Amino acid sequence: MGVFEHSLNFKKARVFLDLVMIMTTVSPQTRILSLTGHSYESLLHLMIALVSSFMVVFLPSPSLLFSFVLIGLLALCVVWEKSAQGFLYLFCLSVLVVPPFYPSALGGGLPVYLSNFLFLSLVLALVVRQEIQRLKWDSIGEAGLLFLMATAVSLPFAYWLSGPWLGLQSSLRFLLIVQPFFIYFWIRNTSLIREEAHFSAFVQFLLAVGALTATYGIVDFYVPLSIPHPFAEQFISLHGEKIRRAQGMFYEASSFGNICAFFLSLSLINRHSLSKGASMISRAWPYLLIGIFSTALFLSYSRGSWMNVLVTVGVFLMFQQKRRLRFATRVILLIGSFVFLIYLVSPEIVLNFFQWRLGTLLELWSDPNFATSGRWETWMKLLGFFADHPWFLLFGIGYKTLPHTNLFGTTLIPDNGFLSLAFETGILGLVAFLILSLTVLRSLHKTSQQQNSTIRTYSAFLFAFWCGQMVQMLTGDIFTYWRNLVIYFLFMGAVQKVGRLSPSSLDKQ
Repeated sequence: MGVFEHSLNFKKARVFLDLVMIMTTVSPQTRILSLTGHSYESLLHLMIALVSSFMVVFLPSPSLLFSFVLIGLLALCVVWEKSAQGFLYLFCLSVLVVPPFYPSALGGGLPVYLSNFLFLSLVLALVVRQEIQRLKWDSIGEAGLLFLMATAVSLPFAYWLSGPWLGLQSSLRFLLIVQPFFIYFWIRNTSLIREEAHFSAFVQFLLAVGALTATYGIVDFYVPLSIPHPFAEQFISLHGEKIRRAQGMFYEASSFGNICAFFLSLSLINRHSLSKGASMISRAWPYLLIGIFSTALFLSYSRGSWMNVLVTVGVFLMFQQKRRLRFATRVILLIGSFVFLIYLVSPEIVLNFFQWRLGTLLELWSDPNFATSGRWETWMKLLGFFADHPWFLLFGIGYKTLPHTNLFGTTLIPDNGFLSLAFETGILGLVAFLILSLTVLRSLHKTSQQQNSTIRTYSAFLFAFWCGQMVQMLTGDIFTYWRNLVIYFLFMGAVQKVGRLSPSSLDKQ
């Protein structure tokens, strides 16, 4: 047995030497870089070699998962070093298209997202390159940091009031909500999108990826795809049969509807902003996008998301000094036409939407609980509990613990972003969010005053969409849509970045 162990250790040591030689060898045309200047790539290669060697030589097989994750993060750092813009596009693709997976090594119940690994690799790369301390804050970044700090104050109360397991889940969800603000902070300081041409290409890329996401949701609605995942229990009833609402890769209808509302509004405004000399393909492309996003949003059966679109378009019209009536008419005709096409394909689904989802709103005054799909009763119970326990309103009961805690003796899901913030993060968190929203609107309004038509248009769009988000928060908690928020804040950071770099006289139209 001793000879066998000696032989095994010799083989491991040999693998160690081979890995180090492979990972640190460079081509004859390349010299080993010094520890100054552009040495970060070599340093990352060395770190991958050392971690790989440590894994092979010292770690037993059950402990390999963590090492593989670390190696993957380091490898992604190398990808980021080679092409930062490619990394940005890959990150957006992973957020919108790649579904979570459930590794058996973690019990099969904990979702793991590829975008989270990309995010961690980005943070690691910035730390290795010593760029974190050189990033500069702006007003939105500072307001976002204030909101995160106020939210973090509630985390200890999650452990105290709901136990260690829910406390851990609260902390993990807090790490998810950190991502949108850090991505904004990063994109606002990076030089990846520094010109109008870069920004326009990025917008078209986002629209294309969004269309892919929406198309999957449409196909999955009519022909459910067998991807193992715990879908949200959100159905419509048609002739006594339950049909799952369109949820796409987000596996939740409201979140899917929210991202479709964003892209539908963006597509409508993109079509409105086309110049007269645009090619036939450039003119046809927005119509295709509007059709895809309208269909996907309709099949999600999300009334709050439709209200988001209505508010976004309405507020955007306030920024337009000309062609208001033309834009409003075009929006009504386009969306109406695509809903009519859905009616030709699935008349019962369309009638069910107008009779059930919209028809119930007529009962708002006589039966508000029925009109709000049970939300009203939940709101009254929560308001009653916190009226009897007002001390919980100072710091909250813990971020994202409301649907899971045993404090109320029953499961209560508020489906209201403002109430969720007030009860989970306290008045402190709610005030911090209102400050964040006012800062976002003020900053975007200022950017929308530029003479550059592109920056002016997309700043006005984001201002209008954030107003729509505030309205949708009345019927949904947008902070559960953290993947959506990553895209929104990334887009916002890109607009602010180009807006700051573009001179006022750059208007090309």
